Amino acid sequence: MTRVPLLILPILDGGHELTIRKLKLQDDSFTIHYSITPPLPDADSAAPPFLPFLEAKDDLGNEYLDWGGAYGLSPDGIRTEGSLTGQPAPASEAQVLLVRVTFVQDSRETAYDMTLRIRP
Repeated sequence: MTRVPLLILPILDGGHELTIRKLKLQDDSFTIHYSITPPLPDADSAAPPFLPFLEAKDDLGNEYLDWGGAYGLSPDGIRTEGSLTGQPAPASEAQVLLVRVTFVQDSRETAYDMTLRIRP
């Protein structure tokens, strides 16, 4: 069974599509799993790499900081797959995360805001 994406939005001047596939909660953090189609340039490309980072706040006003992530080409080569982790873990009373993902390439920053439901 294929899981329905949490969110899909055009990014980088409409030339790519960001799909948020999953929000995973851990004891000390949360991780957003995403894909980008078509893929971003990889490390072997002549183009400068895109560096994504995360900022988040919940509906209670708690703030969460980027705790790292990783991305790379999917096995079939048609998209970039990655994850971004925020810390600390969302409060148990929080229902929604207001997330900003910013892609930095050279000195250019492009930010995207999204709302993700923490609990059903």
